[in-house]
Amino acid sequence: MKQNLGQLASLTIVGLFLVGAGFNFFAERQMTQSGYVALGILLAAATLWITEAVPLFVTSLFVLFLSVIWLAPTIRADGGEVENTEFLAPFFSDIILLFLGGFVLSAALHKLHLDEWLARRIIKRTGSSLPKLMIGVMAVTAFLSMWLSNTATAAMMLAMILPIVNHLPEGDPGRKALLLSVPFAANVGGLGTPVGSPPNAIAMQYMRQAGIEPGFGTWMLIGIPGVVIMLLLTWVVLMAIYRGGKSSVPMQVSNIAIPNSLSVWTVSGVALLTAVGWMTTTVHGHTAGTVAMIPMLAFFATGILDTADLRGLSWEVLLMMGGGLCLGSAISLSGLADWLVGLIPLEGVSVFWLTVIFGSVACLMSSLVSNTATANLVLPIILGLNMDSLSPMMIGTAFGCSLAMPLPVSTPPNAMAFSSGLIRVGDMVKPGLLLTLMGLILAFTTGYWWWKFVGLW
Repeated sequence: MKQNLGQLASLTIVGLFLVGAGFNFFAERQMTQSGYVALGILLAAATLWITEAVPLFVTSLFVLFLSVIWLAPTIRADGGEVENTEFLAPFFSDIILLFLGGFVLSAALHKLHLDEWLARRIIKRTGSSLPKLMIGVMAVTAFLSMWLSNTATAAMMLAMILPIVNHLPEGDPGRKALLLSVPFAANVGGLGTPVGSPPNAIAMQYMRQAGIEPGFGTWMLIGIPGVVIMLLLTWVVLMAIYRGGKSSVPMQVSNIAIPNSLSVWTVSGVALLTAVGWMTTTVHGHTAGTVAMIPMLAFFATGILDTADLRGLSWEVLLMMGGGLCLGSAISLSGLADWLVGLIPLEGVSVFWLTVIFGSVACLMSSLVSNTATANLVLPIILGLNMDSLSPMMIGTAFGCSLAMPLPVSTPPNAMAFSSGLIRVGDMVKPGLLLTLMGLILAFTTGYWWWKFVGLW
């Protein structure tokens, strides 16, 4: 009964937002009609994603439906040019392809029990103590995320730890703590290098245009201290929120038997080749999504995975992430992004406060839509500012995008952890929101001073 009332209340709020969008109730008259429509879709999607009144992937399809039948015609009526394919394309974009490849890689590792073998190897190194295991898993995840796609890293690490999680008793808080440690560490680790996350790479691209591009080593000097501090804070927060469970993992640490078969060697070789491909995208010039096709082609073509395995992939998560990317397109194409940024008072504001403003706006937007889309929306606006010292604003915005992690749709690693079915949105919101706030405070206080100290500007 209580759940039904919650759903009814959520759907009523969504209806009010959409009615308000149709009648321009949200803002001053400087916004176009398509901006009102996009704002209504944004508020409705945020309400449904947060409350889970309907399944998350249904909300994503709802965003697509409204974008095609309502927003696109409104944009055209306002004099803009838009094709429906611009809202459909995000559902099979490069990031979705990367997700799909990560799921296929995880499925192959699990089918041949290689994930459990890797999990036991990790326990052998860290011991069965849950706190030590968590810090070990987080350190490995963060380090890999500096060089690999954080989505790919999360896929690999989740495949390794899920057997460990499943050995903990049902209802043990340690299950959630260990599971959440992977996406949060992947998000944080991505701050450490220019290739660690898409917002970093986009920031480097715009800084190159402005002639203020920092070197690879300078970026690492800027980011790695923050990564170390945020990892420790993440460990403390997760252990504090999900305390009271078992302090050790009841799992045998002896290695399981892996047959010396062609399938095992194929999966191992393809996994290694895929990881190397993700690490060297700047060398061979192909995107991470293109590289992710290697395991898909190899495993299904050789029969290691079959049609039943294909049906078992987390398609609902792919739809959910597609909805986030689609919403980003809606915000951009409708002009809503420019209108929202135009509300920010920029005249006479210092570089420090502009860094705080743009970083916070980017963080808020990235909590609901793709952090890649957010970076593409906000960074060009900063580039257009006629002022010196754009570097801290660019870096602060990139970091703000990556530090947004309260919801499954906030980052791809969050979505991958949610796809396990072992956590709910509420389990992620509490620590995710706290870590987001702590990360922003750290970045715009100690971090800002450190960036200047190392000579960023």
